[in-house]
Amino acid sequence: MFSTFSTAFSHLSSVVVDEVRTDGGGIALAARTATREAACPDCGAVSGRVHGGYRRRLADLAAAGQEVVIDLLVRRFLCPAAECGRRTFVEQVDGLTERFARRTPLLRRSLEKIALALAGRPGARLAAHLSIPTSANSLLRLVRRLPDKHVSAAPRVLGVDDFALKKGHVYGTIILDMETGERVDVLPDRTAETLTAWLRAHPGAEIVCRDRASAYAEAVRTACPDAIQVADRFHLWKNLCEAVEKCVVTHRSCLAEPIEDAPADATVGHEDAAVQEEVPGRPEGMRVIRRRERHAAVHALYDKGVPIQAISDTLGLDRKTVRRYAHAATPEDASLGTGSRRYGQIHAYSPYLHRRWNEGCTDAARLHAEIVELGFTGSKRTVRRHLQEIRASGKPAPDKPKTLTVRTATWLITSHPDNLDESSTLKLKKLLSRSPELDAVAACVRSFAAMMTERRGSDLESWLASAEGTGMKPLQSLARGLRQDFDAVTAGLTWEWSSGKVEGNVNRAKRIKRDGYGRAGFDLLRLQILLAD
Repeated sequence: MFSTFSTAFSHLSSVVVDEVRTDGGGIALAARTATREAACPDCGAVSGRVHGGYRRRLADLAAAGQEVVIDLLVRRFLCPAAECGRRTFVEQVDGLTERFARRTPLLRRSLEKIALALAGRPGARLAAHLSIPTSANSLLRLVRRLPDKHVSAAPRVLGVDDFALKKGHVYGTIILDMETGERVDVLPDRTAETLTAWLRAHPGAEIVCRDRASAYAEAVRTACPDAIQVADRFHLWKNLCEAVEKCVVTHRSCLAEPIEDAPADATVGHEDAAVQEEVPGRPEGMRVIRRRERHAAVHALYDKGVPIQAISDTLGLDRKTVRRYAHAATPEDASLGTGSRRYGQIHAYSPYLHRRWNEGCTDAARLHAEIVELGFTGSKRTVRRHLQEIRASGKPAPDKPKTLTVRTATWLITSHPDNLDESSTLKLKKLLSRSPELDAVAACVRSFAAMMTERRGSDLESWLASAEGTGMKPLQSLARGLRQDFDAVTAGLTWEWSSGKVEGNVNRAKRIKRDGYGRAGFDLLRLQILLAD
């Protein structure tokens, strides 16, 4: 038992403990050094001449849930070397004391681990529970004093990706050694110039794994022209799914299942309807007009070859907004996925609203109150707008056929057949039978999935030709983008390397950033990302 106790307090082996007492709810150890001489920290001369002494109070790791303080008597020696600029010096105890420190190295290292894992305030709360109280600012100062990572050469296989410092505004770049998974560096932005400067200062990268960001591709081509660029397969599949979704939206009329057993008098009123006066359409709102103007302004520049960033600066629009309008064939396509969630939510209540309308309840306020009880969270205006066309037509509300949503149809087309149950497989089969265009899109998805999983990057050229041959603009746009990055995409579909490890570290960096409550500067965030376990 004595040996176990000695091991637990091994950092006290070089001092003599004279007294152990409880002091204000903690444990105080009165100790003194046992050495007769010490070496000067400047010249290294050993001295046995004692000039004086004083007591140091050192905080140590807690014992039995109580704070521990070491009251240590140290001596000051006279330096014997006449040429030394230091006249006196204080002895230091290895493993127990450091110059100007009020903590033992053991406690300091423990607090550093807590600070790297939890940052300031959460770390301070945990330290208080562990009976080693400290402040949030003290923890952050410990992190800032840690030695920085210095690398002279880049890893052979390099991974690079961006992460948001302030989402939509400020982004940083994380660099990873793909062979070891070690974090190499963190850059303050995601521009090509910054990464180019880093790669030139750290030569040696032979393979670079990245997403399809043009800035990173340009930086690698400039600084490491001989390096092989590998486009990440996850991002390639994500780009394909987005193109498929746009194709589904274009053919959304095929999502509704045909109504079986239609009533015999369904066509009786057809001739009467042709004679009736045409109902005027809904007047265009300011959003529609602004969307059309933006679409025209963006395409006036984009069709001339102006880069998206330049268009963004010229028109004062966000890059994502410019990209959405540039890739949209019509102004209506640019609005896909940007509508109100609540307006989209009301379509789930359409059967109930149409049934109540046909029963004679045409008061939008009353219908709104009824569907609110069913879980609807939208406004009365949303319900009134939804019923406006039915009210203007003067006819009963139509029976709504079963319709697949765009998201469901996209999921059916892009899912592996083995992951679909019998019902989903039947829905997909019916959908593709109603739309030859979506059937061609599904064939492209299957061939791309096989090419990606079987690492047949050599088939990329033939796949691009088949995608362009479908006549679907989203797939043709995707094919043009892949051709611009043809070598990197081919390498991504051939090599085993991907950006999976980098994406994992990006998620980790986001967690570290949130632990700091957005108050940490870039220097502190960088150290936490690089040094945390």
